[in-house]
Amino acid sequence: MPADAHDVPVLGNLDGILSAGQKFITAMGPGYSLYAGQLAALEQRLLEGRFHLAVLGQVKRGKSTLINALLGEDVLPSSVVPLTVIPTFIRYGIQRQIRVRYNDGRPGTVLSGEPAPWLNKQLRGFVSEDENPKNVKGVLQVEISHPAAILRDVILIDTPGIGSTYRHNTQATMDFLPQCDAALFVISADPPITEVEVAFLKEIRSRIGQLFFVLNKVDYLTDTERELALGFYRTVLILDAGIDPATRIFAVSARKGLQAKESDDTLQWEESGLAEVFDHLIAFLAREKNRVLRDAIGRKALDVFHDVQLQIGLEMKALELPLAEIESRLSLFDKKIAEAKEQRIHAQDILTGDQKRVHAQLEAHIESLRDPLRKRLTDIAESAIAASPQDPEDAAQLAVGDAIPAWFERELGRITFVMDGEVASRLKDHEERADDLIESIRTAAAELFEIPYRAPQGERAYDPVRKPYWVEHDWDSSCSPLPALVISRLLPRSLRGSQARNRTKKQIDTLVMRNLENLRWETLQNIDTAFRKFGADLDTNLSLTIEATHGAIRFALARRKNCEAESAERLFQLKNAAAEIQEVIRQFEAVQKRS
Repeated sequence: MPADAHDVPVLGNLDGILSAGQKFITAMGPGYSLYAGQLAALEQRLLEGRFHLAVLGQVKRGKSTLINALLGEDVLPSSVVPLTVIPTFIRYGIQRQIRVRYNDGRPGTVLSGEPAPWLNKQLRGFVSEDENPKNVKGVLQVEISHPAAILRDVILIDTPGIGSTYRHNTQATMDFLPQCDAALFVISADPPITEVEVAFLKEIRSRIGQLFFVLNKVDYLTDTERELALGFYRTVLILDAGIDPATRIFAVSARKGLQAKESDDTLQWEESGLAEVFDHLIAFLAREKNRVLRDAIGRKALDVFHDVQLQIGLEMKALELPLAEIESRLSLFDKKIAEAKEQRIHAQDILTGDQKRVHAQLEAHIESLRDPLRKRLTDIAESAIAASPQDPEDAAQLAVGDAIPAWFERELGRITFVMDGEVASRLKDHEERADDLIESIRTAAAELFEIPYRAPQGERAYDPVRKPYWVEHDWDSSCSPLPALVISRLLPRSLRGSQARNRTKKQIDTLVMRNLENLRWETLQNIDTAFRKFGADLDTNLSLTIEATHGAIRFALARRKNCEAESAERLFQLKNAAAEIQEVIRQFEAVQKRS
């Protein structure tokens, strides 16, 4: 076993425990890879549950400098020319690293290096207009890993600046907004807030749950000028942009804040105004972040460490007990595993039945939409025909086409909510049965081989998160032109409306059918994916649990028969590992009691 195999994880934060725990467990050998994978999955879940905080604003307002100040060093490049052409995610990581993903699916680029100036230089090649004009490199997204403390609870996102000379920058920001849980909107004293910024704010108010405002570059103002600027901006934001009067505006100097962090000057950090912003964000995150998530993940991580402890105990027993005794107990364990596999077949039958029942509910829901949608579109067409007697059919088709995308986007959200709830409800019962099935194998192993074992305490208190990536559904909103349309314009006005209604009715029937089928198919895929993933996960977890118990004993037994000297060395290593994992559990439980 490697010399660093028993580097016990340093307990301080959950991120560190999960990361160090993976290294500690992986070094114990391939038979423990199951647990390293479980910790990796928990770490990913913790990452996905972090708050997404975007930094928005017009170009040259100091967004990148503000982020750099929050990070404590000059990571993001800044320039006299527009820089960011794509969103840049900044996540927590022990090591500084850049990951670049591309639009065409080609392998990403991963760059690691120290210190911040190196990151800054490398980033410029991907996120600047001068080195990546109009994103000719096809960059989809850039992710930065950084050890800044604030990133343990939030993912910072540097967005394309609005009002750029390059229109694609503003559009990229607009398309990206659905990914954001909250945003820092940066304005500055030079120049004053523009019409572009006000228009942008009006448009995003309904797209972002929480907005914070930062007035940057106040170090160029006197105290009197700063108060006047704050009053002016507050008036504009309330009256013109429609922002809540209670919304706070922080006056800061991002430049001074960055200098303060780089020189470790606490007084200058306070004077820059960013200390107040930092504290406010942390307090907000403490209120808004789901503490249940971190608690649940912590409990599940502790369960993993207990499972590691069980497997260590099983392997030690297999190396210590008389061979005949091991064989006898394994025979009994084989029967328990056979029972578990039979129960899995029965569970799969029930799961398949529930999937069919959810399908039936979806079909019924889709069918219930048909008549109301047809009536809604018909009413819209009638109103358009009445308002445009000269070209009633053109008007009806245009009005119907305009109405379809918004209606179906809204309905997709509603039906997804209903079906997600139904799937989650049904899978919850299956999850409990699956957990019991898998747990029965561990318990049987512990009892047969007389090993102390603690049943899992963690619950499935966290649901899978839908990744907040922007998806635009292509609803069919075009009415096919009809040859009779030209002829109808020669008819008397009284007949035009009648023919327009007849032809529009046929078009509406077709559009309703096509779009409802699109809606059904989209939702059906989500349902089937959820059930399929659950079934696959259950089979995988069951197989891995059998391998981690029955397989571990078999492997140790084979090792013992083949080489007694090697077995003695392994037993010595396992005893050390058992003592160290017990210490990890003790510290972990102590941390949980204090929290």
